[in-house]
Amino acid sequence: MPIHPTAIIDPTAVIDESCDIGPYCRIEQNVKLGPGNKVMQGAVICRNTVAGEGNVFHYNSLVGGDPQFLGFDPETPSGTVIGNGNHFREYSQIHRGLKDGTNTVIGDGNFFMATSHVAHDCEIGNHNVMANYAGLAGHVTMGDRCFISTLVGVHQFCRVGSYAMLGGGAGISKDVPPYSLMKHYGLVMGINIVGLRRAGVSGETRRALQSAYRDLFRSSHSMPRGIEIVRQKWEGREMPAEVAHLLEFCGTRSKRGISRGPRADELHTEDEDNGEA
Repeated sequence: MPIHPTAIIDPTAVIDESCDIGPYCRIEQNVKLGPGNKVMQGAVICRNTVAGEGNVFHYNSLVGGDPQFLGFDPETPSGTVIGNGNHFREYSQIHRGLKDGTNTVIGDGNFFMATSHVAHDCEIGNHNVMANYAGLAGHVTMGDRCFISTLVGVHQFCRVGSYAMLGGGAGISKDVPPYSLMKHYGLVMGINIVGLRRAGVSGETRRALQSAYRDLFRSSHSMPRGIEIVRQKWEGREMPAEVAHLLEFCGTRSKRGISRGPRADELHTEDEDNGEA
């Protein structure tokens, strides 16, 4: 296990012998690092962080830091749980849970670009990308294969559905439906056709999602009525799993409520089709 002599490692830390610990790193108490993790120069892994295999903690990244919460007691036994194959780029920050026994949870294969921020008690799925200066407030949950563009801010307790694409500078204050394309001030502008195509989702399913999107976000119906209309259209036929998931997500009550579609005066040329399905 190559450990640079300038690294500061707490004696309670458990580090697999295959890890690579660079110069001027700090690894605090009760940290556990599985096989093949690489901790680069100046990175800090804070107390009670558990990481799986093959993660890379880039220069000056911070993982497991104290929540930015007034009155937080640093001795609170909370932590951060990280899966496998994640990249934490320069000055990215992941904060641990707020209360006793709580954790911030990061799945597998995520890419956190420089200066991105994940606050306390977030739950992040797999293969997501957060671009520079993007930030998640506390208690945000995110599915799989989302793309969070630069300067996006997500309000606490929001849900971000799988395969969502949040455009640069978007301010998100309500739940983001799965497969959606978000722009401006948290508006559902369409289906993330490019992301779905790259993920191998069939053209038939993409068109079904577009049709459901129009009933849910471009009609004058309430959300419950829109869900009912989509279900009626599929009566007697097998509904694609992606459409079923979209309906389930939109029909679930949550603390923040669901984002809305644009009003007529908010429409632009890059509307719901987002290119050929």
